[in-house]
Amino acid sequence: MKKPLRYIGFSFIALITAIALYASTALLLGVLPVNSDFQESNGGIVIYLRANDVHADIVLPTRSSSRDWSKLLHVPGIEQADYVSIGWGDRAFYLETKEWADLRAGNALRALIGIDSSVIHVSAEREPIESDQVTRIRISQEQMTQLVAQIDASFVHDAQGQMLAIGNAHYANNDAFFEAQGHYSLIQTCNEWVRSMFAHTGVRTATWSPFAEAIRYQARKIRSH
Repeated sequence: MKKPLRYIGFSFIALITAIALYASTALLLGVLPVNSDFQESNGGIVIYLRANDVHADIVLPTRSSSRDWSKLLHVPGIEQADYVSIGWGDRAFYLETKEWADLRAGNALRALIGIDSSVIHVSAEREPIESDQVTRIRISQEQMTQLVAQIDASFVHDAQGQMLAIGNAHYANNDAFFEAQGHYSLIQTCNEWVRSMFAHTGVRTATWSPFAEAIRYQARKIRSH
């Protein structure tokens, strides 16, 4: 009887150690910036980071010289919308877990080990108002082109180059879901996707950020300089 108890004890200690290591690594790499020399572009294009305590999205103009999203994304109301909010994440979490009460252990496990597919969620919106959860960032036209290209590469496209919409999947009357590249995992979370979009575009952000707070922290640093 002692051996099983010993194994349970070792397993528990190993689990706590792994969680602590994960959290401490996320904290350290979250406060270490990449693109620390980024400066907002005078007269550039305004985008937004929307990040609550759990999830982050990128909010872009619906139309710019880099992309007219209204011609590519079949989202209700997008033709009249000033901005589109774009987020990436695990398929089951997005489509089956609208509230925390809907969370299922199987869905969580598939997401954490990276075996489920991913989706992109797009909402058609008015221009956001800055708040604790919404940070404005002004980028250059070149950076906007790079950001659009990075986001575009995250979509799954058909043979004609169209984004693949997921039928009858939405939260409200102004959003839609699309098939996406990649798999959610402990390393590649929805927030890390946003971070990587900024990092590849040259925008100041965290070195690694599985959690939303580090991205929000680095975005605020842009405004404080």
